[in-house]
Amino acid sequence: MNLAALPGPTAHPTLLFYTYGPTSQHLASLLSAYPSPVASPAAYDILSSFFHPYFSRLPNYSPDDPAHQPSRFLATAWANDELAGYGSYCNFQVGLEAGNEDIEVMRRGLPGRGVWLAGEHTAPFVALGTVTGAYWAGEGVARRILRAWELDSKAS
Repeated sequence: MNLAALPGPTAHPTLLFYTYGPTSQHLASLLSAYPSPVASPAAYDILSSFFHPYFSRLPNYSPDDPAHQPSRFLATAWANDELAGYGSYCNFQVGLEAGNEDIEVMRRGLPGRGVWLAGEHTAPFVALGTVTGAYWAGEGVARRILRAWELDSKAS
């Protein structure tokens, strides 16, 4: 999603990195000392140092230009969070041959028993594992619930 294309004052350039596995665990361990990494200058320094090799390769980047430095970082540390299962994403196990079928079963849920599942793990395949996909999955579940309760005249 291009955050620079948002309207008016909400528009801003954004560089997004998805990390996983050992990299996510490493970053989460570095951030574990900061309960609110967004507000911490030390956490900013850690993340800036870690990601500098990437953003410094952007076209026309100048290390001497303050406008070329990230204004802030936002990072999750779900790998430290027991209630998030020490991670954030579902994954396909090595050797899995029909993972798409598993996703479709989760996406269907058990509507006859009043159980619907939504989230990045039930998203359309084009957006699987993304915040956008989680949003779309939630919209889809909302439509299915409205249909199940015969409230769908405006849910098409």
